[in-house]
Amino acid sequence: MYLSLNHLNTYFKNRKVSAEEVSNALNALGLEVEEIKQFSDVKGLLFAEVLKVCDNPKQPRLDIVEIKTKDGNKTIQTNNKVLKPGDITICFPVGASKGDMVFGAVELQGHISEGMFASWSEIGYDWTLLSEKDQVLVLPNGFATINDDPMQKLGLDDTIIEISTTANRNDANSYYVIAQEIAAYYGDLGLAFHIKDTKSTFNSDVKATNGIAKALTFTEIKGKKASTLEDKMLLAKHGIDAKFDWAVNLTNLTLLNIGVPAHVYDRTKIANNLTTSTYTGKLTILGEKEVELNNVLVVNDDKEPISIACAMGLEKSKTTLETNDYLFEVGVFDHSQVRHSAKELKMISNSASQGSRVITPQLANLAMQYIRMNAEGLEISQIINPVDYRSHKKIAFDASKLQKYTNSHDITKFDEAKSQLSNLGYIFENDYVLVPNYRYDVNIFEDIIEELFRYYSYDKFEPQAVKSVPLITQNRDISKNLIQAQGYSEARTFTLVSREKAQLNPFNFANDINLMTFVSKERETIRNSIITSLSEVVEYNQKRKITNINIFEKGMINNNVLVYGFATTTKDFYALKQDILNFTKLDLEFIPFKDNEFIHPNVSAKILYDGEMIGWIGKLHPGYDQTDAFYAEILVKNIEPVITFEAIDSEPLKTIDLTFELDKKDYIADKINKIKATAKVFDIQQIDDYHKETTHNVTLRVTATSDNIELIDKEFNK
Repeated sequence: MYLSLNHLNTYFKNRKVSAEEVSNALNALGLEVEEIKQFSDVKGLLFAEVLKVCDNPKQPRLDIVEIKTKDGNKTIQTNNKVLKPGDITICFPVGASKGDMVFGAVELQGHISEGMFASWSEIGYDWTLLSEKDQVLVLPNGFATINDDPMQKLGLDDTIIEISTTANRNDANSYYVIAQEIAAYYGDLGLAFHIKDTKSTFNSDVKATNGIAKALTFTEIKGKKASTLEDKMLLAKHGIDAKFDWAVNLTNLTLLNIGVPAHVYDRTKIANNLTTSTYTGKLTILGEKEVELNNVLVVNDDKEPISIACAMGLEKSKTTLETNDYLFEVGVFDHSQVRHSAKELKMISNSASQGSRVITPQLANLAMQYIRMNAEGLEISQIINPVDYRSHKKIAFDASKLQKYTNSHDITKFDEAKSQLSNLGYIFENDYVLVPNYRYDVNIFEDIIEELFRYYSYDKFEPQAVKSVPLITQNRDISKNLIQAQGYSEARTFTLVSREKAQLNPFNFANDINLMTFVSKERETIRNSIITSLSEVVEYNQKRKITNINIFEKGMINNNVLVYGFATTTKDFYALKQDILNFTKLDLEFIPFKDNEFIHPNVSAKILYDGEMIGWIGKLHPGYDQTDAFYAEILVKNIEPVITFEAIDSEPLKTIDLTFELDKKDYIADKINKIKATAKVFDIQQIDDYHKETTHNVTLRVTATSDNIELIDKEFNK
């Protein structure tokens, strides 16, 4: 949003604020200032009254214009033949400047020209927003005298401040709210801007209902006014075309000052009963452009749409310079519908940009009062379908929570901030706070705390060092990677199965886990074995001629018991057994599994660890399964050891070489296991194997810490 510092200062009665003060206040309040720049780069400009106009004898395309300024009479030549005696215009006299260019006297076709006349574009305005042609500026009668300062009267001494509001502060896209916040921040400015009730002079026969809008209100106004040049220049500074009828300019001023979109219709072109609805079809929007629209929000009368709500007016209901009976509309619409309308139109107006975020009923009512106040002196109807709103919302005050967030028991230091917020309409009681409803972003006490902190100032909080908390490191789980390295692909299956399939229960769980409500009979019980699900996967693929299958899954069975499941059609019992040994790295025992009717008794084994069954390996009984695949299932808790913290030993590792004489047919594995049982080693490598007639000498290089090397040395070098 752009702010005119000159216009902002019209809101204050006690003193004016500087651009630096505005920047400091808004930055402190969380409304970031992006840029501050001077509006115009001209200096020395003067008002001039035209005394006489005549052609240059040597060049008829040049007018010689005699003017009167506060510095005396001057002569300036121009090829822009629009001036006549009595006109008030502006000029750059000798010594005036625009940027780096300084104006001087020059001779043109035998006559001296003491400077240059100026147009809107030459003093800093976008002329297309203020006039039909870029030509020498002729000011309205009575606007200024030659003794006035053009820099002030034409707003050329203005400063433009660009601010960025947060996404939850759409209300702050208005002079009214910004001025209130700055006034509350400094405390000594006083507000000069007050919206008053305007009496009605007649009753309109227009009737309105909200329809699908949250609010839809109207006022009918008869008569015409002229937009002041000051208002037009303000609109132009914000990039808004000011060449329209006064009523259209008033809706744009409402958007700037109150932050609420408004629309005006030619009352004679619409019917009496108005509401909102959605519309699909073709409409001719302003600019005589026909567009195809789908399900857009419209304001409509008894017959047809009269505008696309908050997004675009229509040609058939627009005002013209001949309009004398106006109907002003202010609405509170669903902002998502406004965004949809803008997408359908493939353009976004200033109104749609603001309406695509939250507009509160409180500000909508204020906008209608603003329109009526600025139409004073004309015939004004009653407010049709007034906006229904509550002025405040109630939030419980939690002193203990405020103490917690401030890390202090003394909350009296926020008394001044409370006083500042009271100037914004907040009401602080002992156990609750009344918040003005235009602050739609303040809904819980934490929001109240944020408001208090904004005005108290975050700079007043003492910085505290962050306590260093040791990081908790977690051991990386590479179990699945180890399984995949052995040629298995991970499968994902349903935990729920039918009651019939849940009968496979190799771990002999005492109870089935049945769901009280379920989608189908196929998914009503938690499986008692993950092999139930993996066998379904194998069968599904075999039916589709996919026969080479190696899959695994880590999943849940029964009451939150985690297991690993394996299924293979390419490996035999011994290969699968070796895969399990490689994966678990445990000293496992395999005994025949013959006491479960669902498991094949001749090719299956229980897997024991420390005498306890932790899994099984084999096939399902052919009476229940036709896949002929080998399966294995292991409880996770026995595989994944608990990681305990060990202090880091910064000492370098040491090595020791051990040579063992073995019989010709013996292997070194038993010796390696004995070394591992004696001490904790980092690495064992076989570095030599010398063969004799009946024996062979195997040399191992063991790497470990110095303490463990000492243990190994004592054990094997006795």
